[in-house]
Amino acid sequence: MGIKNNSRRNFINKCFSSGCLFLGGMLLFNCRGKNESSGDESETMIQSNLNDPCNDLTDVSDGEIKKRESLGYVKQSAVPNNSCGNCALYIPAKPDKKCGGCILFKGPVYVEGHCIQWAAVTN
Repeated sequence: MGIKNNSRRNFINKCFSSGCLFLGGMLLFNCRGKNESSGDESETMIQSNLNDPCNDLTDVSDGEIKKRESLGYVKQSAVPNNSCGNCALYIPAKPDKKCGGCILFKGPVYVEGHCIQWAAVTN
């Protein structure tokens, strides 16, 4: 009969090695193929932003996007004669830009847009 080396240290070493192999395999299995469609999506997003710069929110933080949503901002006003273009809070577009802005939130704003904070321009 041979001498068996069944020490606690060998047992823990084998458990640790097996666990690392298992976790590494699962990590490799789950990470493969994650970026297959992201290239197509980012190209589509870039192309749509070039076609419509007022829709480009790439430099706008998540907090500002949530603020836009909480204010009910929409690209096209459903209320006649109430649009961002005739709102007191609207920042007109600069000559080299196609989109304006708003005092309440960051990012590009459509002239035809609208939000719940619309305020009439007083003269």
